[in-house]
Amino acid sequence: YLEEPPAAELYELAQAALDALPPEERAASILIIETGELLREAGRLEEARALFEEALEARRASLGPGDPSTLTALNSLGLLLREEGKLDEAAPLLAEAVESRRKSQGDRHPETLTSINNLGALYKAQGKYELALPLYQEALDTRREILGSRHPDALTSINNLASLLQTTGELDEAERLLAEAHGTAKAVLGADHPHTRIFAVNLKGLK
Repeated sequence: YLEEPPAAELYELAQAALDALPPEERAASILIIETGELLREAGRLEEARALFEEALEARRASLGPGDPSTLTALNSLGLLLREEGKLDEAAPLLAEAVESRRKSQGDRHPETLTSINNLGALYKAQGKYELALPLYQEALDTRREILGSRHPDALTSINNLASLLQTTGELDEAERLLAEAHGTAKAVLGADHPHTRIFAVNLKGLK
């Protein structure tokens, strides 16, 4: 059994490998995103942002806006800005990610649905509930259809939509959805699973 190196050591290793790359390969390498994610996890958000911006700018220019690698950088930067509380800066990036994934991967692709969910969460954080609602609903309906109502991603979508409905005062529908999520998670994942416990707490908060 090999112990994983500490986070600081992982970052140093990733940064050294990134710095060793030729300039023309640096921004297109997966290493730049991985190094940025390590920095983000360490709370070094400004350094992470610089890497994500570098990757996005170079990938837009060399690969085009719809390339999967460009969309990965776009999503990473948008989520980082959301984490920093810079919601107005994050919004156009996450909206572009949704639009580009719809065009290149289709409305039903798992990564498109994740991007839809991310944009819905951003709009909810901005208080733009009327924009968040159709996105959360679309993600849930599509995941139910493709994955089934018992899949963890579908349960996540149920919880997200219920949380939004609770915020907008639609408590009966929120309670119905959370009861479904809790019952399904209990049957599929077990009563002690973290997701089941979260659904139980959220449901109790409505009663």
